[in-house]
Amino acid sequence: MSDPTQFPSGPEAQPDDQHAHRADRRRLLQGGLAASPVLLTLVSRPVLGQCVSDSGMMSSGTSHPQKHIVVCNGNTPAFWRQEQHFTSWPSPYIPKTVPGIGDRQATKFHPCFAGSQFAGKSLLEVLDPSTIDRAGLARYIVAALLNAQAGKTPVLTVGKVKTIWSECTAKGCYEPRAGVRWYPSDVVAYLRTTMPS
Repeated sequence: MSDPTQFPSGPEAQPDDQHAHRADRRRLLQGGLAASPVLLTLVSRPVLGQCVSDSGMMSSGTSHPQKHIVVCNGNTPAFWRQEQHFTSWPSPYIPKTVPGIGDRQATKFHPCFAGSQFAGKSLLEVLDPSTIDRAGLARYIVAALLNAQAGKTPVLTVGKVKTIWSECTAKGCYEPRAGVRWYPSDVVAYLRTTMPS
């Protein structure tokens, strides 16, 4: 039996448009079945909301507004760990201890995020890229926390960021909805979409 996705060659054997359309659809479906885990992952990403930067919103035009896209201007872990940006840290989080000012101690990772190997470290220390961390999850979680508290990521609240961390550390993955699992690298990929800077 001949392959229905392959057409005979030669000028006399060119398929009509309808036959070509059906064959293209079969090829797409056959290839699509193999790619279904990737498609499911891509489809599941907007569960928490889809972000676009200010510049992305302008370049996409306003003729076709989309209901579930919001502007996120979160900062990356690299931004938050730079000393010149310490004044941008939202209250109540403090990047480092300030000598002589009483109780102004650097905010520790724990109790912000319970049950972790980073219990003795400050948020600033966890932002360091040399921190040993599965897929960079802790670094991005700290940045997401600061972004949420600063109001830079409307799709994420402080509570949601803490839930993502606690589920990932307890179960090895975060479930944004039933049957959908995001492993640490998936969570980091999502959090990066909220940090265009």
